[in-house]
Amino acid sequence: MNQHIQDRRPPRWLIQHIANPLVRRLAPTRFGSRLPVAVLTVTGRRTGRRFDVPVGVHEVAGQRLVFTDAPWRSNFRGGAAAELLSAGRRSAVQVHLVETPAEVGALFRAAFAAGITPAQIAMAIPAGHDPDDEELAAQRSVLVLA
Repeated sequence: MNQHIQDRRPPRWLIQHIANPLVRRLAPTRFGSRLPVAVLTVTGRRTGRRFDVPVGVHEVAGQRLVFTDAPWRSNFRGGAAAELLSAGRRSAVQVHLVETPAEVGALFRAAFAAGITPAQIAMAIPAGHDPDDEELAAQRSVLVLA
């Protein structure tokens, strides 16, 4: 039996050409408030360019979390300011990137305990398999939005 976490993200072209444009349109609307989607506006540390990044935001124990392995996440090492557009509201947020396996594992477990399924984070975990912190951290880092 395969005991490894599987990545269940759709193909990159589908994300870039269909899902991301759709999230950019839905996030500012009331309908967007019914989905765990938002647009995170980040300024690149090296380039200074602004990027509007569609993200899935999950509420866990009073914290907003984004699970990602996208390269733009490195802009939040050490913490950084950003804007979050969700349900038609734009708000300033402080974002901190969590990469250490123990912290990432704890945030994943808190999310699972709160009812977020691996499928909602585009992952598949085989039945009966309890992934360790390193295995979870190898899949995604976590952004904590405050």
